[in-house]
Amino acid sequence: MQLSLFDDSISTLAANSAYSVQVEPPEDVSPFGPVIHSYSRAQAIEDGVLVDVTVTAKEVGFRWPVVITAALHDRLTPSQHDERLGQDYDGRLWDALWVTAYTIKLADPGTDTVPYTVVLQEVEAKSGQLVNVDLRLWAVCGPGDEGEPVVTVGFPEDF
Repeated sequence: MQLSLFDDSISTLAANSAYSVQVEPPEDVSPFGPVIHSYSRAQAIEDGVLVDVTVTAKEVGFRWPVVITAALHDRLTPSQHDERLGQDYDGRLWDALWVTAYTIKLADPGTDTVPYTVVLQEVEAKSGQLVNVDLRLWAVCGPGDEGEPVVTVGFPEDF
């Protein structure tokens, strides 16, 4: 007697019967139940939750699409004080992506998450002094909407 069942009452009935009963689950049923809601990477980019930086990332040397989180995007955007000292978003993004690429090259093969630190120079609001600020970041490689490899960069709390 071969049983492949999901209901105990059917299993008891089949065990006491001379017949073999096989019940196959519907193909669209997950062991976790039906999907209630999904949110794609494309939707997150459209909503501004993620910012596509693939063009700059390819210039740095990335082969796969790269996004940064909105929180990192906001943090890389310089203040007016920082802009007066020559800081700009494109330069900060380039620096952050270059450090990301370098850190990934040094990472153990097979890892999907790489923690690292990027240092920004900023003008301290109260004193007006130039200070170094450590941004602790993660680069995470995972599947995109179609299963392709993609990279997401952001603060650990963004994941």
